[in-house]
Parts: sequence; structure tokens; C-alpha cells
Amino acid sequence: MRLFMRHAIVDIGSNTIRLIVFDVEENSIDYKKVLNKKYTVGLITYVHDGELSRKGIKKLIKTLDSVKKIVEELKVETFSPFATASLRNLDNLEEVLSMVKEELDIDIDVLDQVEEAFLGNVGIRSEIDIEEGVSIDIGGASTEVVYFDKEGPKEFLNLNTGSLLLYKDNVSRILPKKKEMRTIKKAVLREINSNNFSSKSNKFIGIGGSIRTTGKIIEDLWGGDEKSFSLEDLDKLIELIKDKNTDIIRSIISINPARIHTTVPGIIILRTLMEKLNIKEIQVSAKGLREGYLIYKVLEGNNEITFSK
Repeated sequence: MRLFMRHAIVDIGSNTIRLIVFDVEENSIDYKKVLNKKYTVGLITYVHDGELSRKGIKKLIKTLDSVKKIVEELKVETFSPFATASLRNLDNLEEVLSMVKEELDIDIDVLDQVEEAFLGNVGIRSEIDIEEGVSIDIGGASTEVVYFDKEGPKEFLNLNTGSLLLYKDNVSRILPKKKEMRTIKKAVLREINSNNFSSKSNKFIGIGGSIRTTGKIIEDLWGGDEKSFSLEDLDKLIELIKDKNTDIIRSIISINPARIHTTVPGIIILRTLMEKLNIKEIQVSAKGLREGYLIYKVLEGNNEITFSK
């Protein structure tokens, strides 16, 4: 007799599509990952004039077809594909969703930025016992910053840019040159300055692959703690990158080769935000949006976010 329920989450990102399968104990929210499979698709490279091209749509459908076959073999109770900025920013979103539905009978849940930020916060608080703070999630095409207290998220800073988008728009080679790094920082500052975010906190929590990779690089280079690092650590990284230091290039390549091109833009986003919000140190959470989606929208059955958007 099965003592657990099996749930599949599919995170459709700007660069990758990730299938995560969780086994959840019956009558509980205790879970464990039993499968974590990544597909490098690069949807953002198929976006032209705001629309996902036919080739891009076909690649999305082909990948989701592979995912669906695996999920069917695993006999899951729920199958929940969702997308963030990878699809929500498309001018032809309805066409894309319609074609996926027609070809595969799959409904994709497209999260808006506030919903994405909220669910990331749910994921964080499933791991870290914290009453209030500011969280940041750097994605490929968007960045979400949330101030939260014990009652939940209170204020949002939603940036329409991310590590992959900044790379695509500003970097001519694999790693950015000094001038390109300055251009990236200016682009991030423009996004921040065009939004209002007044909340202050001395607790800063980071989620997502970009921030986890940054922590691992810091630990690798000078023995820091990958789960907690400072603005000063980021300043040191930036200077090493500007100097084309061979140790940091080696570290970026060895720790996460799939992120070699997006790591530096991600570091610049993080450093710029910490400096602007006067945050000196960041704690890294291993859980985030995917776990939040599982807990809030699948296990608790909430189909709508229950606060004012």
C-alpha cells in the first residue's frame, strides 16, 4: 500500500524546463524529491519582437511531450506545469497556450510576478523560521523582491529583467567586459528606480540557482559559507571578474557550467539590489518557488493568491 502521494511540478523557465517529482506523505506536507530532471531549451532565444517563434513553440511542445511521457510512467497524482516570465511576457501567449493544449492536452499555469514572488516566499518559509525579512529571486527574465512579515508578503519589487535577459541584451562573449558590466548595472538601476520599494529589513534571503551558484563560488574561492555571504564578498567577486582572474573563471566553469554565461549578470543584479536596499549580508535558502507552488497550490489546494495584488 502506498503511504505517499506523488506530485509532478514542471517549471518552464527562460532557459531551462525542469521536472521535479515529489513524494508527499499522506495527510502531511512532509515531502522528498524523487526526481529532478533539467532540459536546456533556451526559449528566450526563440523570442523575436515579443513573440515566441514557431520553432520555439515546437521545441516547447517537444520537451513537454518528453516530460509527459515520464510523468505517465511514474503514475503521479497531480501534474502541474507552470511558467513565469518565460511565457507571461509573450505577446502571443494565448497562441502558445492553445497550441500546447491542442497538441498535448496540457494546461500551463502562467504566474504573474506578484504570484511568483508570493509562492517563492512560501517556499522560503517552509525551510527558514523567520518572522520578517526581504527575499530575492533572480530568474532568467525577471527578478522578484518581497518584503514579508509574520502575516505574509507585504510589499513587492518586481523587475522585468533577469540574468539571462541581461546577458542576451548586453554581453558579446561568454563573460562580460568591464563596459558591459557597467551597462548591466545601469539597466538594473533603471528598473529599481522605476519602482517604489520602501520596506527595510536586516534579514535578506536569496533563492534560486543564480544566488546558490554565487554562494558556491565564494566558498570555493576563499572558504566562505555558501549559505551566507556579504556585500563585501560580492564586491570582491566583481573586482576579480573585472580583472579576468583565472581562479574565478575556473570556479564559474567548474561549479555550474550551464550557468557560465548568466552567473556574472546574476551577481551584478544581486550586488546592485543589496547596495540599493542597504543590505550587508544575505542568507541562501535551498527552497523557493517550486516548493512554494507544491505546498500552496497543490497540497493546500489554493487556486488563487489570497492577498490583494
